Amino acid sequence: MKFSSLLAFLALASPADVRAFQPAATILSSRSSASSLSLYPAQAQPLQHRRSSAVSFSLSATSSETTPDTNNQNNEIDLNAEAEAIFDSIDVNKDGVISSSELRSHLVDMGYSKEYTEYLFESIDMDSDGEITRTEFRFAFYNFEAVSMYTTFGVGGKDVTSTDAFQKMSRKLGSNSENTLLLDDLADLIFDMIDTDQSGEIDVQELRDHFNTVMAKLDATDSQATEYVEDMMTVLDANNDGVVERSEMRGAFQKYDFKFLAQTFGLRVFRTAEV
Repeated sequence: MKFSSLLAFLALASPADVRAFQPAATILSSRSSASSLSLYPAQAQPLQHRRSSAVSFSLSATSSETTPDTNNQNNEIDLNAEAEAIFDSIDVNKDGVISSSELRSHLVDMGYSKEYTEYLFESIDMDSDGEITRTEFRFAFYNFEAVSMYTTFGVGGKDVTSTDAFQKMSRKLGSNSENTLLLDDLADLIFDMIDTDQSGEIDVQELRDHFNTVMAKLDATDSQATEYVEDMMTVLDANNDGVVERSEMRGAFQKYDFKFLAQTFGLRVFRTAEV
């Protein structure tokens, strides 16, 4: 089975079958000192981020997702706009509010427990009327650290936020990130997750190990792993020296659609709502 076919299978597989590489774990810090809201119960481990659907893709030159993305030129992800899109994605029945079942479905798919989703729903539903309005969802992105909210609901999921790489990014951004996340930050997060020996370069074996982690439950073959590494090296290794440097990873996130790239690395990315 060709690599593109394997990814096509991923696009159709259920979340239970596909545990795409998901980081997970940092406490969302409240920006409002007057508010008693906390996204995590006192006894809970620092949790984080969310899901996404796996995607069918090919790294061939004809793939639309691998054509340069001119929208990336300012290097900044608009988290306000992303919050709006995530709300629309969770609100599957399009009634303008998020129900507890809709939030549960989204967050469980991102790797969280049902108990945690109930706690999170209560934290965001500020008037306790059993629904999360768009205003309440926007406020959650303001009241809590926006980057952590984004990774929890939009890109990554629980397993992503539990990685050392995610904690490193959180410490770097601190609580003053406002509603700003740079493409370089996302590129660095993925780079650090794969660069397990912290050498500052990703070699072929590290890419293969990453592939094996992502595909652990899908019984991927050795030939598929080889194809994945070759394809990713073609896209990422700009100077053809056999390794991927941090600057090359950043360059790829500037050049191509960042959500598409995140998915190729196994991160869950929220599915844009269809109109």
